[in-house]
Amino acid sequence: MFKNIAVAIITPTHTKKSFEMGLGLAKKFDSDLAVIECVYKIPPKFYFFETKSDKKITENQVKKIKDELAKWKELALQDGIKIKTKFALTDSIAHWVIDYVKEHHIDLLVVDYPKLSMIEANHHDDIINQIHHKAHCHVLTMKN
Repeated sequence: MFKNIAVAIITPTHTKKSFEMGLGLAKKFDSDLAVIECVYKIPPKFYFFETKSDKKITENQVKKIKDELAKWKELALQDGIKIKTKFALTDSIAHWVIDYVKEHHIDLLVVDYPKLSMIEANHHDDIINQIHHKAHCHVLTMKN
């Protein structure tokens, strides 16, 4: 039924729930699994160039994401699931996820919907709505 499943991690405060669901579905349907993490790139302090501290912040962001993706990969490999990981620092999370889904022919996208503050929840709702409307695949939203 689903040959390509992707788990999208798009909020800084996410749970393991969406990953576990994607992993379980990949096992059940003998599917390929991808874990993608997309976060907003922190803009430089000065508009026209990045300072050393801006570059350091970006390096720390990338290291944190890579460490987390390595953890997800290890858990999937322990269960014998073939997994791919990818991350992006972007200006538009929704567009990057939609493009990834289209390019990689994803059949099912699993997205986490954790408890967020009111401002974060409104913004996250906009991202989820864009993905629901523009991604040409099934979207499963995991709530707490």
